[in-house]
Amino acid sequence: MDEELCWWPAVRAAKAIAAREVSAREYLAALLAAVERHNPGLGLVVTLSEQAMSDAKEADAATARGDLLPPLHGVPMTVKDCFATAGLRTTGGAAALSGHVPVRDADAVAALRRAGCVVFGKTNLPEFSGDVQAYNELFGTARNPWGTGFSTGGSSGGSAGAVAAGFTPVELGSDVAGSIRVPASHCGVFGHKPSFRTVPTYGHVPPLPFAHTVPDLTVVGPLARTADDLSAVFDAVAGPDSHDAPAWRLELPPARPVRRVAVWFDDPYCPVDAEVRRVLEDVADRLADTGAVVERATPKGIRLDASDRVFRALLAPVAFGRYSVRDAEGIVRGEGVPGADLGAEHVGQTHRAWADADAARARMQLRWGRFFEEYDAILLPVAPTAAQPHDHRPFAERDILVNGGRRPYWDQIVWAGLTGVCHLPSTVVPAGRTGRGLPVGVAVAGPYLGDRTTLALARTLEQALPPLGRPPVLVPLSRSTSGKAEEHARDH
Repeated sequence: MDEELCWWPAVRAAKAIAAREVSAREYLAALLAAVERHNPGLGLVVTLSEQAMSDAKEADAATARGDLLPPLHGVPMTVKDCFATAGLRTTGGAAALSGHVPVRDADAVAALRRAGCVVFGKTNLPEFSGDVQAYNELFGTARNPWGTGFSTGGSSGGSAGAVAAGFTPVELGSDVAGSIRVPASHCGVFGHKPSFRTVPTYGHVPPLPFAHTVPDLTVVGPLARTADDLSAVFDAVAGPDSHDAPAWRLELPPARPVRRVAVWFDDPYCPVDAEVRRVLEDVADRLADTGAVVERATPKGIRLDASDRVFRALLAPVAFGRYSVRDAEGIVRGEGVPGADLGAEHVGQTHRAWADADAARARMQLRWGRFFEEYDAILLPVAPTAAQPHDHRPFAERDILVNGGRRPYWDQIVWAGLTGVCHLPSTVVPAGRTGRGLPVGVAVAGPYLGDRTTLALARTLEQALPPLGRPPVLVPLSRSTSGKAEEHARDH
């Protein structure tokens, strides 16, 4: 029974805790046992809270008193280690912040606690969330539960992997260029990239904790094993940040009845691997079987290559914090390899160039708006491939394999950028597996602020598609191969 608790959805667990069918402490103990058993071989959870069991005990006391309980009362969960957590180490994956312990929670974490969640740990990520895989010098490599030789994706790789491994029912991740969506697809879980500014980013690292800025493209959103859990966590965190809360509230429109859905599954600019396309075509067929009209269509005036150029120009200032002033000046002088690192080709752009890209985005937003007057949603690839093998070489030396040919490493974010650049919501649904057994997700995108529509369609697809099942039983890595960084994660 204890082991089975690890696979309960959060919504089910909250109801059982409220009904005193199981205690918050029992549920937390089951998750901690799973982490202890399998995390040494996976490197997904990097920090555990000594306060969590006391918080679970207090949740059980509130249940016993008959208190009015919040929707996720007593549900234990982990969060990506880029979110400030009061009294619990927050590093952003950077060795320079290895001893950083915030005195307050990020706004989204505070919202989760108000919803009743017990935050019991932090999950792995690349340094300052700057990669499409999850590893760093401090904690080592996050390994995919579906195959430890493969990446979880990034940057919310530890988040997606922890959900897939049964370590936590739900997670909180962040996304600039696919950082929720790519890991969700690679690990076979649900993920939601909300419409821009519908969830507070205050307390996210980077920028440094509690810098009062909202970086362009950056969103915070949930990961889960069910569509209902995804919606429950999104409901908990959606709203204004602590600075805007005195003045405004968020009231998203209800889900549309989904009658007409477009599909766009491939493009010469960023080819999609045949195995991924096979899974996506099956999704389209199954959706059509539910009665929806499914058509191949793209927004008029939107091209993947042109959209990607705008996306990269706008992404550069978000990624700029990765560079020292000296390095940035060197890139402007032509030193280094432009484009090999995230945003490098635009580090030296003028403000006029950025403004031109922003104006181009505004035109694309209008075109997407007109498209969603005809279609309720569009299905897209999350990435051109399933999970890739770990690759810790310098960016300039990395690539990915698509249909037997080598493609640029950053092709992994092109399809995510298509909707991200225009601030559209996108929900990832586990769709199937490749011949090697690796998960593939499908992205459900909708109109700006149409989050409830994409979440509702995700629920429809969940019911129409066969479940992926659970990842295979994982054998912990030997001490000789896990490395000092993973020993550190195990010890902490």
